[in-house]
Amino acid sequence: MSFKNKIWQMPLMVLCLTMFQLYSDVVMAHGERAQQAGIRMRTMYWWDIEVHPRKAKIGETVVVTGKFMPSTFWPEHLASSEEASFMNIGVPGPAFLRMHSEVNGTPMVRSTRFYRGKEYHFKVTMQARQGGRYHVHPVVSVQDAGPIIASGVWIEVEGERPDDFKNEVTTLMGDTIDLETYGMKEIIWFNTFWFIVGFAWLGYWFIRKDPVILPRYAFLQEHEEDAGKLISMTDMVVSALFFGFTMVAITAGYLWASDRFPNTTPLQTGKVVTNEIAPQVDVVDVVMSNAVYHIPGRAFNFDLTITNKGDSPLRVGEFATAAIRFVNADVQTVTPIDETDPVSPAGLIVTGGAIPPGETKTVRVSANDALWEKYRLTSLIYDPDSRFGGMIFLFDEEGNRYYAEMGGVMIPDFKNVD
Repeated sequence: MSFKNKIWQMPLMVLCLTMFQLYSDVVMAHGERAQQAGIRMRTMYWWDIEVHPRKAKIGETVVVTGKFMPSTFWPEHLASSEEASFMNIGVPGPAFLRMHSEVNGTPMVRSTRFYRGKEYHFKVTMQARQGGRYHVHPVVSVQDAGPIIASGVWIEVEGERPDDFKNEVTTLMGDTIDLETYGMKEIIWFNTFWFIVGFAWLGYWFIRKDPVILPRYAFLQEHEEDAGKLISMTDMVVSALFFGFTMVAITAGYLWASDRFPNTTPLQTGKVVTNEIAPQVDVVDVVMSNAVYHIPGRAFNFDLTITNKGDSPLRVGEFATAAIRFVNADVQTVTPIDETDPVSPAGLIVTGGAIPPGETKTVRVSANDALWEKYRLTSLIYDPDSRFGGMIFLFDEEGNRYYAEMGGVMIPDFKNVD
């Protein structure tokens, strides 16, 4: 294909991309279903997620609390949360101001380490900043692994942000500044300056009669032997002048900033040490076996050998994995927050009854619901490492709750059952 024939394709490509952008559906959440099932099931367990209030006005406080535990079945190919992790809240856009966050009572101003098999309680306090309806997720960001997201909750923020809305903080020098407007003039000035420099650089090449940018690249692909002819002595002089001007501008900007802000603190890269909380009372041991996912019936069946070391009978009340909950309606009543809450109120069927004190008993558990398909967890059976992880919650006669981690290989069953 000749050089001239390639030029007309560029406007067509730009038009197609523009139409795709205009007619694409609006993304309403964070794409947590897109993560591999094995990653969601074997990285972080979340429970007791609460958001108060779910309806707020601009300027009001919203508190997100909950618990999580890194899985002991953490995938070997994935960077570990024990290296560098950060507790955060995932929100589409700057809709909230994060006022305070803590894990086990430790302020989360820096990264930390979350150890496998340890229980962590978090609390994040936010201030509503912008009106709208937002899907809010607790999230732990793991260095080199990315965000591990919990189930989300919709929050409605009423009103329009007033022009006098302030986000004030007091610096270490005792000055009170508004982060909404602080340094805005300098930001606009510097960005305008560099945009002008950039457009001037591009403008030089566009005013030439020779082909520019992508056409030059296409030309070089066809006429590599003539590459030297595209760069003239004038081009080299202009490039040297732009380079020298850029270095002078950067130096001048550095000197100006040093004089304008003589007292600065570098970004802190150290890690805080998170407090440990007392582990739960050692009441139960759980061993999982015979885990089979029946594909036609969308049912996950497995056996649990449970040892009750307490003084009250225990019953299996819930199975949780990948931020999805399957509840035994005979043990507890759970009502989904809304239509997007990944909870199956009666999706857990337990055969075998309660486990008496001091005894070991095997029960059959079946987690049946369309949530397996809806949240793409069934893709696990096609992974080269089709192992899963999850949490089992047991309850005694007084309503006390105990948890145990379980995991192993999930075997697919493709047979139809009449």
